[in-house]
Amino acid sequence: MITLNLQIPEKVAAEFYQAADELNQRFGATDPRIDAKSLMAFALARHESGDLCAQFDLALRLVRGPVEKPFNPALN
Repeated sequence: MITLNLQIPEKVAAEFYQAADELNQRFGATDPRIDAKSLMAFALARHESGDLCAQFDLALRLVRGPVEKPFNPALN
């Protein structure tokens, strides 16, 4: 297992904290309680390399424009 320390924007963190609160209200007393950090870890852990490449390729195309070659040559 790899441990990461990440800094994320406050707005992004707020969404995870709100989601944790909503899930705790929806599911009641869970042991342990659902927390924002667990949701963040779950969100990061659910991706495969192809999904990550596709997301970054899309993000970079939006920033750089469609005339550029894709960031990941495997996606040509």
